[in-house]
Formats: sequence, structure tokens, C-alpha cells
Amino acid sequence: MRPSVQVQFLRDRYMALPYLTTIVTGVMIVLYLTGILFSSSLPLSLALNPKAILHGGIHRLVTYPLVHMNFAHVFFNLAALVPVLSSFEEETGTIGTAGCLVLFSIVPGLAYAITALIFSSTAITLGASGWVFTLMAYFSLIDYSMRPTIYITSSIQIPTWSTPIITLVIIALLLPGSSFLGHLYGLLTGYGYGLGYLNFGKIPQHLILNSEAFLLKYNLTKAIPRFVSDDSASKHRVVIDTTVDAGVPSGSTSPVLSPTGGPGLPGPGQSRGFSGQGRQLGS
Repeated sequence: MRPSVQVQFLRDRYMALPYLTTIVTGVMIVLYLTGILFSSSLPLSLALNPKAILHGGIHRLVTYPLVHMNFAHVFFNLAALVPVLSSFEEETGTIGTAGCLVLFSIVPGLAYAITALIFSSTAITLGASGWVFTLMAYFSLIDYSMRPTIYITSSIQIPTWSTPIITLVIIALLLPGSSFLGHLYGLLTGYGYGLGYLNFGKIPQHLILNSEAFLLKYNLTKAIPRFVSDDSASKHRVVIDTTVDAGVPSGSTSPVLSPTGGPGLPGPGQSRGFSGQGRQLGS
């Protein structure tokens, strides 16, 4: 029996995604289905629980973006994440992106956990929307370097880097049960990364190149479908200047090495929208 046109389209789109984006998407779906079919406690066991982190649950700082509470949560988060993550991987490389996702989990996760512990909050958070806000903030800086301002009305314009902040506020108003703090820390992580303040957490370039050389030596890259090498990703990178008249959030004065949009992927001039639910996280 032939699959429907819609199923065929979705399958083709999924199979066209870069390797890591495919893996992350698949893991999220598998964990969601596992939670439904076998263990309803699975999402909470991997969620970001600040108090659990103090009692040996350090793994939660990495696992919480991968689990979701319900179908709407995982569906909308994936719909928002896949376009920006695939673009990021195409421009950063598969290995570099893997390291960045860990960084984008730990930094806002630690900030959230510390804040919750200070204020004795018991709020547990989970979901990939934090990654979405991180990547939105990062790409907004790239958009900003090319188009410093955008018009929201015929007479009012705002800095391009501020558009994710507007999205943050809108999501908080429309979904009051979402994790505003998680989304906020995800947003700040994206700005910090784009402005170079989180470079200390990136995988060193020589390690990426050595790892890729090892894979090539044993012809392993052919066994990894749609693997994006650093050499391939570097073709999409440009040095951009964040010191444009409108200013940037941190006042950075140095050029930042940042990617631009690749063929067939959302680029700097295109919108990278977000629609998701949180607390049911966002960061």
C-alpha cells in the first residue's frame, strides 16, 4: 500500500535533514512515545528539577530539552526547533552543533536551577523551547548585522535583535503556564553565544578537525547520513560586525564569527518563528 502524499512529504523532509537534527528529532519522538506507552514517569525523571540536581540528578541539565509533557508540547516545539536547528547545523557542522546543544542546555539549565533554589521554587521544567529561543536570539544577531532595524508599523522601527524578546513576551501572554524564566535564560544564552561570551564552552576547533579526520580515515562519514563536516559548514560562515548604529544587547565591539543561511534553509533575512509550550520548558 502506497503511503499518502502527506506521509511521503513528511518522510522526505525528515530524511533531508542534517544528521544531528534528524537524531535529536527522533530521540524526542521516541522518548515521548515511550512515556505514553511504557512509563508515564519518564518525562519527569529527565526533566529539570532543581532539587533533584542536588541529589545526584546532574544528568537532568542535559536531558530536559528532550522530553515533553504531551503531544501539543512536543509537536509545536519540534515545529519551531527543526528549521532553526537544521540551519544551525548546516552552518556550524554536526560535531560543533552537538557541543553547542550541550552548552545550550547546561548554561540556561544551571541559571534556572540556581534561581529556583535561591527563591525556594519547586517548579520543574522540560522541553526544547529553550533551544528555540537560544537559536532565535543567535540568528537575530546575524539578521541585525545585515538589517539593523525592522518596521513594526509604518512609523515605528525596532532593532532586529530585539524581535525574539517580543516573541518571548507574546508567548508569556498567550501561554501563561509556560516557563517564562526558562525561555528568558534560553534567550540570554543565545545572545551570549552570538556575542562570543560563551566561546569557552565550544568544542575546540582542533578537536573537531581531529575527530573528522578520524572518521575520514576509517571511511566512517559514509556511514553517517547527511553528516555536515566543518569544512562544508565553513563555506556558509561570514565574519559579521555587531557594531551597527542601533546597538546590540551587550554592547559588543568586536566582530563575531557567525553563520548565514544555507541553500534551502532559513537564512538571516527570513523569519525563524516560534510556537511552543512551556514549563514544558523553554530552556
